[in-house]
Amino acid sequence: MEIIKDIWGVNPPAAFATICLALYFIGMAVVFISSPLKNAESFSVKPVDNAGKTEIRVYYGGISGALGGFLLYLALATGTAYYSLVGGMFFATTVLVTRTIFLFVDKGWKCPYTKLAIPAESAFVVALWVCFFLAQKYV
Repeated sequence: MEIIKDIWGVNPPAAFATICLALYFIGMAVVFISSPLKNAESFSVKPVDNAGKTEIRVYYGGISGALGGFLLYLALATGTAYYSLVGGMFFATTVLVTRTIFLFVDKGWKCPYTKLAIPAESAFVVALWVCFFLAQKYV
């Protein structure tokens, strides 16, 4: 518990962002591992067989959990959440930019998931960048 207080004291904006990132990714892991078909359909993803169901668990669930865990580990190992914030910010920004580009390439802008994903991811990315700029004062 003391190390968490220390990390928060070193860089509060980075610590806040890292906690939010880790909760998001670990939450995604729980959701996709526990109920892959139901949740994948809300993302416009549908497997063609049981191996596809496993892939949803692995890539949407497993990798999300690993990323959330790694961001927490990185903060604990370095004693600052700054590098976790930077890593999470790069990841989230890359996802948003890639989604935006291929939204036009694949003509998916009318899909219900896209109408939710773009504004939600945009708000998340903007919040991460705000935390990043605020965190600069502690570096």
